[in-house]
Amino acid sequence: MPKLDFLDLFAKFDAFGSLVRANRAKCATRFAEVVHDRLANALDDLAGFCREAMRIERLLETEIDPDARDALDETLGLCIGNLETSGGGFYPWHLLDSIDPRMDYGGYIDPVAAMWCPGPVPACYTVDDKHLCGLGAIIARIAADTGIRFTTYLYFKSIGPDGAADLDPAIYETPIDNHRYR
Repeated sequence: MPKLDFLDLFAKFDAFGSLVRANRAKCATRFAEVVHDRLANALDDLAGFCREAMRIERLLETEIDPDARDALDETLGLCIGNLETSGGGFYPWHLLDSIDPRMDYGGYIDPVAAMWCPGPVPACYTVDDKHLCGLGAIIARIAADTGIRFTTYLYFKSIGPDGAADLDPAIYETPIDNHRYR
């Protein structure tokens, strides 16, 4: 496995965070603002994991005590684990409802029924980019450039003809089965 370039990842997360914040100014709905804010905060967290990993790597360069090196190695492993699981053991990072695809089984876990469902996550659960005010393209670039994936699943099947502006905030403020935003 190649060694992670934490500085490169840090720079990417930081740049994407700035891009998300700038794009937020174009938001037409509270819904889109909330999703933008969540992504910006997630990118800040990921940049923080990289910053901590760089600090640990610098300490490892000069540390000679074997016990202290082991402790630093363990901390570095935690930083890497946080990057791989997006912190807190969740991957991909759900910005709305937590609908977990199980690719190896060809299905997903329904967040309300808490049961396995065959087939891919229904397309109606993925919020269209027109309701995210351009955030979908940024999320795709983040995945392509860093390998970190974010989802915008909303179990509420229909945003409706009037768009996300008329959604009850309770629908997206407290996402289903997403403990990060409770």
